[in-house]
Amino acid sequence: MARPIPSRDEIADRISAYVYGNILVLASLVVLHHDEIERGFGFALVLGTAVSTFIAHAFSEGLGASVRQNEHASMQHILRDSLPIVSAASVPAALMAVGAFGWIEPVVCLRLAEAWVIVRLAITSFIVGRLQGHPVTGRTWFASLALAAVAVAIVAIKVVLTH
Repeated sequence: MARPIPSRDEIADRISAYVYGNILVLASLVVLHHDEIERGFGFALVLGTAVSTFIAHAFSEGLGASVRQNEHASMQHILRDSLPIVSAASVPAALMAVGAFGWIEPVVCLRLAEAWVIVRLAITSFIVGRLQGHPVTGRTWFASLALAAVAVAIVAIKVVLTH
């Protein structure tokens, strides 16, 4: 049985979770030092950030949906729309584990994880453009770089204000 095509609202919710999850995962990565990765703290921090953000996002989305629709939204629907937060942490967490096991230098793992998240943020403009039926143009490329730059700036603000 084929799953129904998500509505524009569902897609918007998933993109929001995708960007939010990537920003918070990047914020957890940029504060790490190589010795923390070697001890496994990097893996725990990235995983903990993803899990706690996923739970907070699902909880707040459920409350928001009940206000918007004047009824309780399906928990399955809310959890599915929050999954991009977990996907944001999958590769960075794996890279932190690789660094902890010493298979690759921890600092290399950290830089690869940070780059991975920044690229994920940058491609958001391509995803949104495709969903809106727009062709890839120079504007799409500019928007992707601008989106990544703004996300990195948000991460910098978060780090300065919270660490």
